[in-house]
Amino acid sequence: MGTHADPFYGAPVVIVVLADRSRPTYLNDGSLVMSNLLLAAHDLGLGSCWIHRARQVFDSPEGKALLKTWGIDGDYEGIGHCIVGYIDGERPEAAPRKSNYVYYV
Repeated sequence: MGTHADPFYGAPVVIVVLADRSRPTYLNDGSLVMSNLLLAAHDLGLGSCWIHRARQVFDSPEGKALLKTWGIDGDYEGIGHCIVGYIDGERPEAAPRKSNYVYYV
């Protein structure tokens, strides 16, 4: 993608989420898959992050060729890359909740 930097921050695992463009809810479905991957990683005590640019990667000629080598045929859109790995050090504490941030009507 025009850079020599590691877009996956050295993560040992990269999960690619693709969605079939012929499905009317493909973007929503793929986003839910990404969300569930992040939640599952957290539950297992792993760090994870949603890395964007999968659409651009797999819409490129190089990305389409990569999908073909993986045996994936069809009109798929890259939703995201989910990187997963062990966290260096301790898991950070969550930020304090904001009071009066949610209003019930």
